[in-house]
Amino acid sequence: MTGDLTRILTDDLKLPADRLTDQASLDDAGFDSLAAVELSVLLTDRYGIDISDSDIKNADTLGRLDLLITTKRNGR
Repeated sequence: MTGDLTRILTDDLKLPADRLTDQASLDDAGFDSLAAVELSVLLTDRYGIDISDSDIKNADTLGRLDLLITTKRNGR
């Protein structure tokens, strides 16, 4: 998982760092519906990328979420 995503999850969303692994499910990491919406807004504000909260919720692991974000940031 990239450092940017880790910082957002720990600093902005206040998720516990010890739960943030590539293999962790969003539920295991402490995500709820509000966290998904907040992450969507943060990604738009900071990086100008549009990832819906439903896209975020559909990522089965943090590793897949990170890949989705990286792909969008790279314009692929």
